[in-house]
Amino acid sequence: MKVDLHVHTTASDGLLSPTAIISKANENRINTIAIADHDTIDGIPEGMVAANEKGVNLIPALEISAKHDKQIHMLGYFVDYTNLKFQNFVNKLKNSRDDRNQKMLKKLEKFGFEITIEELKASAEGNIGRPHIADIMVKKGYVSTFKEAFERYIGNDKSCYVSKERPSIKKAIEIIKKYKGVPVLAHPKYTFLRNEDLDTFISYLADVGLEGLEVYYSKHSKEEQEEYLKLAEKYSLIPTAGSDYHRNGDVFGMDLKEDYLDRLLSMNSI
Repeated sequence: MKVDLHVHTTASDGLLSPTAIISKANENRINTIAIADHDTIDGIPEGMVAANEKGVNLIPALEISAKHDKQIHMLGYFVDYTNLKFQNFVNKLKNSRDDRNQKMLKKLEKFGFEITIEELKASAEGNIGRPHIADIMVKKGYVSTFKEAFERYIGNDKSCYVSKERPSIKKAIEIIKKYKGVPVLAHPKYTFLRNEDLDTFISYLADVGLEGLEVYYSKHSKEEQEEYLKLAEKYSLIPTAGSDYHRNGDVFGMDLKEDYLDRLLSMNSI
């Protein structure tokens, strides 16, 4: 069946509003979707209203940037987004993003790229991230394409990249579970681990509370999917599916066995 358990909206670095995302899901006959914005839950209330109107099952979620040896993204499904203490935790994540953006703009200035924080804020409705910086770089002619901005300047470990303050992956899992959520490792491809190294890592995550693995992802090959599915089965993790949709041209909607979806939905304790 078609689902999409990993989409972004204007609350972070997506180009569609939560309402528009729900409409897109409805038009594509996707009945279950998760708004999982980066380090923010701001898009969920609007999305819930639209989902109720359209008859779409919206899972409240977020994607937390966590730290391990490298940056790891942890999805939290069914988080209690109305809880004030959880909101405070997420707001701290948002504030760390603001600090990081200012530092990146200063680095870009050394290359003659003049982008102000005011311009950046005016270009986005929600949680501002590197895609918004890349869009402005293209508009101002500093780079030819969105991809070039990342590959030459603001991608991981590039000259203008700045890491942000992030919780440990163990802390991210603990927080998600504390506030009624289900922690799922996003796109295991981007752990850049394979075979025994990945097995060891997933084993560690399962030991500290991981409950799912994003086996079906828009950029996973069939071979990678098979590897991740075996790991999910080995460590009793729920296989999930998400496109990581941000903008037009991205994949939207993924196939997922109904049994896997039912296992995830059964974890909802809100």
